[in-house]
Amino acid sequence: MKDTSTSGLRTNRNWQWLWRGQSVSVIGDMVVLVTVMLWIATKIARQPGGAVASWAPAAVSGALIAVAVPGLVVGPFAGVWVDRWNRRRTMLTADAARFLLIGSLLVLPLLRHRMPTGGQLAILYAVLAAASCFAEFFDPSRLAIIGVIVQSEDQPKASGQLQAAMAFAQVIGPPVAAPLLVIFGAQWALILNAVSFGVSFLCIRAIRVPATPAQDRQEPAGYRAEFRAGLRFFASSKILVSVAAGAMIVMLGAGAVNAVGVFFVLHNLHASAGWIGVISGAVGVGAIAGASSTGALAQRIHLGRLTWLALIGGGLALIGLSRCTSVGLAIVMCALLGAMAGIINAADPPIMLRVAPQHMLGRVSSVVSPLVQLSNIAAMAIAGLLASTALRGFHAEIAGLAFGPYNTILATSGLLFIAAGLTTIAPMRDLPAAVQATADAAVSGTPGASKDQELAAAATASSATKP
Repeated sequence: MKDTSTSGLRTNRNWQWLWRGQSVSVIGDMVVLVTVMLWIATKIARQPGGAVASWAPAAVSGALIAVAVPGLVVGPFAGVWVDRWNRRRTMLTADAARFLLIGSLLVLPLLRHRMPTGGQLAILYAVLAAASCFAEFFDPSRLAIIGVIVQSEDQPKASGQLQAAMAFAQVIGPPVAAPLLVIFGAQWALILNAVSFGVSFLCIRAIRVPATPAQDRQEPAGYRAEFRAGLRFFASSKILVSVAAGAMIVMLGAGAVNAVGVFFVLHNLHASAGWIGVISGAVGVGAIAGASSTGALAQRIHLGRLTWLALIGGGLALIGLSRCTSVGLAIVMCALLGAMAGIINAADPPIMLRVAPQHMLGRVSSVVSPLVQLSNIAAMAIAGLLASTALRGFHAEIAGLAFGPYNTILATSGLLFIAAGLTTIAPMRDLPAAVQATADAAVSGTPGASKDQELAAAATASSATKP
């Protein structure tokens, strides 16, 4: 049983240290990512005479790919190690490594005129990819640490605070990055990001993690056996599959909006491209509000129901956005969409903590995260491809409503949200029973009281007998 001194987030010293460190770290991450893209486009890709090279967009995309690929390649395999290692030590190592990696990029502005452009880009991509690899170990460890240092009843609020900090970083990151690059140069954004990892390191070092209960500790059974056990446990849990599906649908919607948002503003709202920043900001502000309210909402509506209600609400917001013809109404719909996404993103981690035992959290997280990342990449690619090919010039009228390529893509994404919400209703009905069983297990000290925990124990035992 957890120490009662961790009850209540305001008086929870461990959580306060973790939240402060992560709030600083995510802002540093967002600022440096935007700065790197601007740096490539305006500095590295600038040719003699001041013209920007034609390959600049591809080079910027390369930076985004370098950040995303480790989630697909390293992420699925990191979970076993996260479940084996000391989570606090893993987080400290990841932060220290990222501090050194980002700090090493400070040589690029100094050597810019002495190093070929290809060499600069290669170093930049390699460092971004390496830092992203360490994030694949850090993030699942953070989830597991939250499960230990925060009481179950406080986890929705804690997750909401963390998601709100991430949404806040997305809102302020771009406006801060641009002037920082222009006025002070890329090195100051790099210094900011490196310092943010240093702050996170010191905050995590201040955390005192309670000892893991005996029923949550597992002896290593071989990498392949443990990896298969994690996959089997995830696939056997309808709740976890529903969480992953819902998160993937959210990213599909976000990817679709990102891919066609500018064109929707120009052609459907008949507004200038300058409004895209305001509309994106509305999504971010809505996400902050939604994530921040999740803890209070979870006290009245159980997390499973809250998840499918938010999915349906997000679908209705996307469909409403697709019918907008004015900027004002589009801003309202985008804020509502952001709020629903914020609720979903804040509700998912506490659900995972309730369903998956501590010794499976790394593997569960390492299954969900790559699926979500893949969904986001696929959504942007598919939406952009459809808008440029099959739906190019598309116009239809259904029940008196006009449909073009961009509002059709948004409306289809909204229908996917609603479909995901409806299919999530049945699995999430089991969540209150699973939570109660887990609570009973914590009181009695008997492992495997919930169905999903029994599946975890069975999967681990089964794998331990196989080579």
